Amino acid sequence: MSNKQFTYLLVISSVIIIFLFGLNFSLNYFNISDKGFVLDSINSYCEKLKNSSNKYIGTNQSKIWQTKINNAKDEYNLWIANIGLANSELRLGNFENSRKIINKFLQQDNLARMDEVSKIVTLETAALIYLKSAEYENCVIPGGSIICQLPIDQNYAHQKPNYSKEALNILSELILIDPENIKAKWLLNVTHMNLGSYPDLVDRDLLIDISNIKNSNNKMNFKDISVNLGIYNVDLAGGVIFDDFNNDGFSDIITSSWNPCSSMKFYLNRGIEGFVEITNESNLNKQLGGLNIVSTDYNNDGYVDIYVMRGGWLSEEGEMINTLLRNNKDLTFTDVTEEVGLLNYAYPSQSAAWGDYDNDGDLDLFSCNESEIDENQIPKYPSQLFINENNKFVDVSGNLLPQNNRYCKSADWGDYDNDGYIDLFVSNYAGGNRLYKNFGNNKFVDIATELQITNPYYSFTSWFWDYDNDGDLDILSSGYEYGIVKSIKSYQDDIDEDYSIKIFTNDGKGRFEENSKKLNLNKVHSVMGGNYGDLNNDGYEDIYFGTGYPYIDSIIPNAFYINNKGLNFIDETHSYGLGHLQKGHGIGFADFDLDGDLDIFEQMGGFYLSDGFTNLLYENPGNSNNWIGIILKRSNKKTIVGTKITLNCGNEITYNSIVDNGGSFGSSSFIQTIGLNTCDNIVDLEIIWPSSDKPQNFKNVPVNKYILIREFEDSYKNIQFKVGETIE
Repeated sequence: MSNKQFTYLLVISSVIIIFLFGLNFSLNYFNISDKGFVLDSINSYCEKLKNSSNKYIGTNQSKIWQTKINNAKDEYNLWIANIGLANSELRLGNFENSRKIINKFLQQDNLARMDEVSKIVTLETAALIYLKSAEYENCVIPGGSIICQLPIDQNYAHQKPNYSKEALNILSELILIDPENIKAKWLLNVTHMNLGSYPDLVDRDLLIDISNIKNSNNKMNFKDISVNLGIYNVDLAGGVIFDDFNNDGFSDIITSSWNPCSSMKFYLNRGIEGFVEITNESNLNKQLGGLNIVSTDYNNDGYVDIYVMRGGWLSEEGEMINTLLRNNKDLTFTDVTEEVGLLNYAYPSQSAAWGDYDNDGDLDLFSCNESEIDENQIPKYPSQLFINENNKFVDVSGNLLPQNNRYCKSADWGDYDNDGYIDLFVSNYAGGNRLYKNFGNNKFVDIATELQITNPYYSFTSWFWDYDNDGDLDILSSGYEYGIVKSIKSYQDDIDEDYSIKIFTNDGKGRFEENSKKLNLNKVHSVMGGNYGDLNNDGYEDIYFGTGYPYIDSIIPNAFYINNKGLNFIDETHSYGLGHLQKGHGIGFADFDLDGDLDIFEQMGGFYLSDGFTNLLYENPGNSNNWIGIILKRSNKKTIVGTKITLNCGNEITYNSIVDNGGSFGSSSFIQTIGLNTCDNIVDLEIIWPSSDKPQNFKNVPVNKYILIREFEDSYKNIQFKVGETIE
């Protein structure tokens, strides 16, 4: 590190330490034994966080900086306080005031009096203020999502270009002073895209060439049709469940926002009529906050329930309960958190995994909590394993598996060794990942170190999947950069392995081989949300990542990879139209229009109030490949999650699918839409239900239709879908 860079970091730290980390306070407001705790505490949490010095939505930050301005004794401290206030106002979404504050310091006479490092801080702050103002004016509008999608087509350049032009001037001046500033160069390239002048007007020495990943013969360009179908809401970071909540076969959409003052949203699928918001009618307007939500059916009634996670990334400020919502089968939900025994925990969490680890037919719960060390060096907020005992949950963590006192960011269940007992993969940020092998006798052992699958060190999104279609579960674990420089360098094949995606290929003998380089996935994307599914119906599961990190300068595209028959993955982000620059969080796949291909819903937005964005519903344009859709039902009150489906098309061509909700940040539909490539007749369709050793087989099943399969019945049923009519 050069002396200039070191000095720069020291100054940055002194300037932004307060509004980066806020003031130290805890939100232990609750008497957990009090009746009415759930809704009362959710509401009070909103107000107390909003009126605090919380670095994301707390309004006290600006008040603190204004006091410092009023009390500044000299020009330098006055500058520091104004930069702090400009940043605080930017984060709160007060763009006009933020511009007004920073403009005073952009005047040449003021810049001339600054030392070099102060100029860099000022110009970088100003560039972000103007870039964010440009995005808000051009993109955060109905139908504006395509305007902020990389690479930005010249036909979709900003219609209101003034703020982008100002940002371009500021970034150009910044790079003259600090020519090694990779982030500034990237933002300059993006700004040229905003203005329709990329790459032609970018100085050759500053050009970051993305042409190597935007050229493709692909014709499957996805389009955001959310506004057309009645879905429009500006959200902050949150989760999504893209599934059928009233069992009519049409996948609905429920979203959450981490903002503790915003409620969940429920969009009911009405077929050709589009979506209708029924948030208030469903009682979900009472559920505030929730960085993530996951689907489950905890009581095995055949209807999708919801688990809400709160407090992620917030440490003590995140001591907030998670919530279990029971589907009442009438498009309403009831909070059963206290009833089922989950109320007495308030740990920061943003991920959870449901699976039947004891093979008794119901779903158990692993809560992925963000553990840390307290002032006495004692771990707090450990992750928890809850056994489901007749729809009541008991914490059995310390008895069954080694405690995960690490910063847990995701978890997933899967039977990696095909011994009939699902195992648990846990992704920990800066702590080493874990694989808890389930021995089937109420005993788990962490064997991740033995199997050499603890990386990446800075791990986030993860899941089990069978990417190579060989019947054995592989593991994806994606690294996470709290910044964008490593992601930018990744475009130029400069890879930091501590932050890159890892793919652990199962050898079928209980071991794994790390194959990310071989598969062309050793990239850095700062992955937060993500999911997998076969989007081109060739029989192999593809990947879509939502990217970013909380601060405003996180302007990097989401990423999409096509699975090339399990041999490698091809970056088709831009050719498929999926390279959105806003922060992507919960991602779910479902065939909402029942045309035989998976569509994508992505919950967008960041953590700061200024960083809200419209959510996206990408319609799959489809192709000529064949497919089969399957809805599964059991008559014995046991879960369908974990059901294995094998489709034999003859000539040794086999496709596999496992029923679950997909990745760790965003829930896909439990309805199975399975690509078959050119297969035009399924010679044998085999179902292996969880905790059952007797397969169910169907011969010569036709393709390109949805069918209903019930356990123990000898024949399947063709489905005729009708909006609002329950599939029996």
